[in-house]
This record gives sequence, structure tokens and C-alpha cells, in this order.
Amino acid sequence: MLKRACPSGKRFSFLSLVSYGDLKSHQSSIKFLFAFVAFILAGQSLFAQSATVRGRILSGDSSVPFATISVKGATTATQSDNDGNFSIQATPTSTLVVSAVGFATSEIKVNNRLTVTVQLQNTASQLEQVVVVGYGTQKKKDLTGAVSSIGADIIAKVPVVTVDQALQGRAAGVQVTNNDGSPGGNISVLIRGVGSLASNGNGPLYVVDGYPTSGGINNINPSDIASIDVLKDASATAIYGIRAANGVVIVTTKKGRRDGVQVSVDAYTAFQSKPKKYKILNAQQWAMLANQVADADSQRNFQELPIWRTPNALTNVSWQDAMYRTALTQNYSVGIRGGSDKVQVATSLGYYDQKGIVLGSFFKRFTMGLNLDYQPTKWLKSSTSVKYSYQNSNNPFGTGSLIQLAQLPPTLDSGNRNTAQIKDGASNYGFFNPKSAYVAKFGNPVYNIENNQFKNINNYLLANSSLEVTIFDGLKVKTNAGVNVGNYSGSYYQPIDNRLDQQYGLGGPTTNPLYSQHLNSTFEWLWENTISYDKTFGDHTINFVGGVSAQKNTYNAMGGQGIPPNGTIRDLAQVSNLQLDAFGNGQQIYSLASEFARLTYKYADKYIITGTIRRDGSSKFDTGHQYGVFPSGAIAWKVKEESFLQNVDWLTDLKVRGSYGLVGNQGSIGLFQYQGTYSTGGPASLNPNNYGYPFNKIYQRGIAATQPANPNLKWETDYQTDIGLDATFMNGHLTLAADWFNRRSKDFLLTLAAPAQTGYNFLTRNVGSMTNKGLELALTYNNQTSKDFSYSVGLTFTTIKNTLTSITSGTNFVTNFGGLAVAGIGWSTFTQTNIGQPVGEFYGYRSLGIFQTKGQLDALNAAAALKNPSSPYYQKTGTAAGDRYFADLN
Repeated sequence: MLKRACPSGKRFSFLSLVSYGDLKSHQSSIKFLFAFVAFILAGQSLFAQSATVRGRILSGDSSVPFATISVKGATTATQSDNDGNFSIQATPTSTLVVSAVGFATSEIKVNNRLTVTVQLQNTASQLEQVVVVGYGTQKKKDLTGAVSSIGADIIAKVPVVTVDQALQGRAAGVQVTNNDGSPGGNISVLIRGVGSLASNGNGPLYVVDGYPTSGGINNINPSDIASIDVLKDASATAIYGIRAANGVVIVTTKKGRRDGVQVSVDAYTAFQSKPKKYKILNAQQWAMLANQVADADSQRNFQELPIWRTPNALTNVSWQDAMYRTALTQNYSVGIRGGSDKVQVATSLGYYDQKGIVLGSFFKRFTMGLNLDYQPTKWLKSSTSVKYSYQNSNNPFGTGSLIQLAQLPPTLDSGNRNTAQIKDGASNYGFFNPKSAYVAKFGNPVYNIENNQFKNINNYLLANSSLEVTIFDGLKVKTNAGVNVGNYSGSYYQPIDNRLDQQYGLGGPTTNPLYSQHLNSTFEWLWENTISYDKTFGDHTINFVGGVSAQKNTYNAMGGQGIPPNGTIRDLAQVSNLQLDAFGNGQQIYSLASEFARLTYKYADKYIITGTIRRDGSSKFDTGHQYGVFPSGAIAWKVKEESFLQNVDWLTDLKVRGSYGLVGNQGSIGLFQYQGTYSTGGPASLNPNNYGYPFNKIYQRGIAATQPANPNLKWETDYQTDIGLDATFMNGHLTLAADWFNRRSKDFLLTLAAPAQTGYNFLTRNVGSMTNKGLELALTYNNQTSKDFSYSVGLTFTTIKNTLTSITSGTNFVTNFGGLAVAGIGWSTFTQTNIGQPVGEFYGYRSLGIFQTKGQLDALNAAAALKNPSSPYYQKTGTAAGDRYFADLN
């Protein structure tokens, strides 16, 4: 380097000399230096210049068509042709990344070559997938439990409202049912059958980005989902202990990217058509039938309206046309995902708007999501997930009310004197004649929907953040904390209705004004700490995870209703005749404290053993039964790795596995059911709740025990056995998963009617047992036939035999599983579950027709008397012609 002494006596580099020295005396040196630098840069440019690299993709001696070849760190990419050949622009120092369906991804350095040959290793791409399991991940090929996985690409193909619906038909052993057709209606998810006699005790546990929650996940935008993993047997679920009997659904949302920014926009619009209408009588036919009934009624118990005697003068109304409509559904979602090696960010916004096919019904949802991953060093990283949802929904004419559309008389004549229509152009609503006992009880649902005001607002926040430290290679510690916050605000306002008084002078309002308000909030926090160790020593691999967890849920609710001041002021504090919700006011606190561990040992990449255990403490049970231990064990054998199968080309992979374990269920029971309960009495004139006694001639309502304490109450237990097989064929294009399972459930948490002699109304006990035995098959075929065309075909098959094996002493059956009943028709028993039979069989009579004559009824009763003299009546309620008659199939 050229240097000289400057006036200060200090020495400067050449750059300093250029600044301060005499440039003229050094021109030749400068020219030489610039010429040298230019030569070096030109040489580098020539060396780094890209060239066409040609090659061929092989697997053994066979070519691999349609493989993807890309330059690592660049955007250049191409695909191999039918013979596996390709060409791509790359520099002599580039690295090529080669991937293909059914093969492991391979990287190869160019190293100044213009021709390369790439060998890909056969592998089952499905088995190479990383599956999220409890408190960690595993490759699917190393699983010992029964797990079904659904990727984001599958979810994106079918538009769904909730994540639950994304499971429908895509996972063997998982049954998804829409219980309610209303917008945003409830979804029921059953994994491997019904395991509890309580209707609210059969839903799975959901884990969203590491946060376990129950009650469904309709607050999550399906467009944010990266994967859904369904854990089905005890080996997979036991690490969640007392909440795992009905399976576990693990939802992982999309993360940011390391290689730039990706913007995705999803949008769709759909229309729902009106349903098929009931075939009902029009006004003329209905009036003629009413007249015939009146004429045949010698006692004149039925008196028709005079206008019905002129059927042709009646105005037809169609309640079904008025209440049903074609409905529009819109869904929009925007996601931005990007980042660098240290920071990855994913954000999303979603809007969903579904109008229902029933007037006044709708479901709107606005969602926001954020995932932030930060790794400042190799040994420290953090992850944060935030999900927010705002929902507004309404269903003023619920599913159970739709039968009214076939029961309402098809004419409104002689009702509202301003109109005989359901609603006319002047916004007058028709109503039924208030002086007729037969139609006065009917209302106009269109009037109710358009004049009454409904509000149902839900705000939901799920936030979860973790910090993970790598102590040394393979050993990690992690702390994870989160909150689950939900707030509901609902109100109903019914304005005063004076139509009958105004037109008929009957006095008083048709309906009084009413205002009701309901508020509830949930705040739940979670804190978990885990330690994991993953290491391979020659042929031995150990994977361990263990930790502790604490979770606490606080629920507050209040609500009531009454007559608002002036009929319009909507303030619950000022209403008159305030009636508080009987079960909707107060605070409930529930908590869990747990320890858990899972150890997996693998030898020679052939033999795998997994042991899992969790100890859960629940505040739902008394001191002696607060803690339960839930262990499981599993083994797996990678048969394909054995020497006798390694040369079998048609079989890409084969693994057999088996597991057995215990898991629990406490979801079907409320708080403090192990304690004795009491009820306060009513006024002195009220029976049967007269628990009072007069003291000094003043009546006191009193209090009485309604349920005895049961300190032995505990959780429901499932004993689960699973034997499974995973196989892949045709270089990974065809995959098969088969499982046989036996699920034995016992100690159901039920509140039963107590024998009268005990003096109690109810008893909460652990009773009964049942089995679910079944077979699951999942078959998937993936193929890519050209550069731009690939396809996938999947088939799932499940068969389950459900049997109630015991219940409790004194009875052989339980009724109305799920709380089902048909009100108002004298049919109190809707389903019946008998020992030795499946849960929830429909129970009742089969309709055979209508008695045409009294003689027909007498003949049937006479035949019944010969068959069963102790019960001589065929059907006691049938007493005359025109009554329906049934066959008793029970």
C-alpha cells in the first residue's frame, strides 16, 4: 500500500493520501491500481456469469418426470420432462434444489459443471410430513399413535365457515354433523363414536397454536389454518389426560416466510336457494275443510268464522314464501406473510357474511390474526400467536319454529281491518281475528322479526406466547403463557303492540313491551413449562418431553328482563317486574393443575416404543378425587426397513403399530356437583315448592335439600386399544392407513332422578359403561401427470359398533339422549338407550293411518285384548273416527 508522511507527522493509508496528498505525483500509481481492481472485478464477473446446466433426474435406473428444479436463493426454477431431463440457468457455484412427489428433496452443487445427474431417494411423502402432536412434533413415519392430518391445501379447496367443517369427510373416524342449519349454527364433532351418555360430554379438545380450549373453534378464520392434526387413540391423546377421552384436534395457523413477502387474497360468493316447500292447503281448501268439521260437529264445539262460508272470497297468503328467501354468502380474506432469517411475521384479515334462507337470520364474523416468530440467536427463539374475532348473529325464527309455517292458517281475512296480507305496501301487517278462539292464538312471524330487535355480539381473543432456549444440542426448555378472553352481549326488545285495542276496542295491548339483556364474560389464563431432549446415539434415538401446566377459567354472567319505562327506555336497572335469569347470574371459577411426560425410544430406525403419562388435578371434584393419572404405551415396527422387504419395489413403506392407554373426560359435569345442593321455597300458596313454615304467624319460604353430597364423584374413564397399519405404494403415490380400535368407556357423570323415599330430587353419580369398536381406513392417491396438472383422490371409511353394556341398578335403559324431546304432542320419550343396544335409538310409535270408523277402532282394541288381557287397549287416545292410530314397535 502506498503511504507518505503528512504534515502532522502521522501516517495515512492510500485513501487518506488521495484526500490530502499531491495527486499529480502519484497518477501512474493510481492508474495502475484502478486497472488492477477493474481486472479483478471483470474476472469475478466472468466467473459468476450464468450458464445453461443440463441434467437428468433419476431414481435408481428409472427417470423421474415432472420433478421441480430450482436454484437455491434465487427465483429460477424449471421442471423435468417425461424422461427426467431438464435444463436451467445457473452459475458454477450455484446449488440446485430438486423435489418431486414421492421422493425426498435433494440438493446438489453445480461445481463448475455443465451436466449433472441427480439421484432421488424413494420415500412416502405423506410419511415424511411433520405432524403436530401434544407439546411437540414428529415425522409421520415415526408415529406410534393414530393421527389424521389435513393440510392447508386441502382446506383451501372447499370453502367452509368453521374449522370444524374442514374435518368433514377428510379424516377417518371423525364424524362432523351440522346440528342446526341456521347461519353460524352449531357443529358437532365426534371422534370414534359416542363415549358419554351426557350430550355435552362428547366433543373433542381443541388445541390452537399450543393453547388447549374447549367448545369449538368457530372464531378462527379457516384461511389462516396451516394444518389440522386429529389425535385419536390413547397413545396420541394421553398427554392431555382428563380432557382427552373424545380425541384432540390440534390446529396450527400459518407462519411468516423467510424468503420474502407473500400476499394472498381469498374471496368467494355463494347463493343459498329456498328450501323445498311443504305441500299445504290453500285458503279455499282450508276453509272448506273447516266448514266440513263444523258441520259434522253436532255439539258445536268448533265454530267457524262466517267468512269461511264463502271460500272463494278469501285471500290466500303463503307463509313459506314470506319467510323463505334466496340468501347471499360472502367471504373475503387477506394474508401477508414474510420476514427474514431472524424474524417472520404473518398477518391476516377476514370477513364472513352469511344471510340465512329464513327471514331475519344472518351470521357475520370479522377476524384478525398475527403470528410473530423471532430468533435473535441459534439458542433463543420466541413465538407469539394472537387471534381476534368479532361475531354478530341472529336467528329470530329458529329451526324448531319452522314447523309453524305449515300450521299457520293460509288466510288472514277478518283480522287486521287495514290489510289481509302478511304485509302490504303501506307496512301494515296482517293478524288473525282476535275474537276467534281457533286462530287468535296464532301470530304473524314476519311482524315479530321486522319489529322486534335482537342483538347477539361476541368478542373473542386468544393470545399465546412462548420463549424457547436451547441449552445444548438436543436439550431445550420452553415456557408458554396465554389468555383466552370471551365477551358476549345480547339483548331483546319487543315494542308495545296496540293493534287489537285500536281496531277491536278490546282494551289493553296485544303484547306488552319487553326488554331483556344478557351479559357474560370469560377470562382464562394458561401457563406451561416444558423441557425436551432429542438425540441420536448411533442406532439409538431418544425423544423426551415433560412439563407442568396450570390453567384457570373465570366466568361471570348476569341477565334479566322486565317492562321498560315508557315502553322504550332500554335500561335493565329501570325496568319494572324485573326477573333475573334463574341460572345466568353469578361467577364460576374452574382450574386445572397438571404434570405430564412422553418418552419415545427408536432403535435402528425400525423399532419404536412410546410411553406417555399425565397427572391432572381438577377443581370439579372433591379433595379425595381431584387428581387422576392417565398413562399410555405404544409400539411400532417399520417392517419395510427389514432386509427381507428392502428389495420389494412395489412397497415403498410399511409400518405396524399398537397402543393401549387410559384417558379421561370431565366435560359433561358442572361445578360443585360433588356437594349437596339446596333449593329455596316459594310462596305459601305455591306447590310443590312449599318448603316454608310460619314463625310468629309470618310465613318464611324455607330451604330444603335437593341433592345429597357425593365426595366419591370422579371423572369418566376411557380404556382405549388401537392396532394400526401404515403403508405406501407406487413410490409414495398411494398411501394406506388402517386402524382397528376398541374404546371402553365407564363411570358416566349423570344427574339421575332420585327414588322418592330418599327425600331428594336428584343424585349425581358415576354410572354405566359402553363400548365403541370399529375399523378405520384412509386411502389417498397423489399424482402429477404434466407440468401444470396434478391431482389427489382420497377415500375414508369408518364403521363403529356402539353398545351400552351397563347403566345402574333398577333400570335397563336411559331416555332422551342429548336432551331430545318433542314438546306439545304428548311424546315425552323421543329416544331410548337400552343395555345391549346403541346409544340414542329413536323411540315411539309408527303411524299406520287414520281411523275411518268407530268399528275399526273397536276391532283393533278387541284384538289387543286377546293378545294382552292386562292391557286391553290398542291405543287409548284413539276414541273416534279421524284419530290417528299407531303400531307400537317397542
